[in-house]
Amino acid sequence: MINRLDHVAIRVTNLDRSIDFYERHFGLEPYAIHQGPIGPLKAIAYLKSPQGIVELMHATDGPPSEGFHFCFVSDDFDAAFDRLVEEGVPVKSEPRPTRAREAGEENWLRCVFSGPDGEEVELRGPTSRQS
Repeated sequence: MINRLDHVAIRVTNLDRSIDFYERHFGLEPYAIHQGPIGPLKAIAYLKSPQGIVELMHATDGPPSEGFHFCFVSDDFDAAFDRLVEEGVPVKSEPRPTRAREAGEENWLRCVFSGPDGEEVELRGPTSRQS
């Protein structure tokens, strides 16, 4: 039985830049950084969110994270989207309606932002704006 998602790991090319990005824009808290070498990695950083962990694997070579994504849910989509745009986080996919997967997700929007290494950061949540 699966109880919860433990963590999501992404490859990054600049660990400090990525830690700063996820801490500043999404409120994740760095709580452990292991310097390498760790196999092919230079370092690994772990960042806490209220629901799980984002693991940043620092590597200078290998395939980029293009197309990889994970999703944050906000209880105020509009405010979160506006704040991220104001902070200069690149929008890859503009807000659009998304189907409810369960009760309570009606009138939700989703969009996608670009992370510093091409990873996709999805944002979902309820909107108060009229379509």
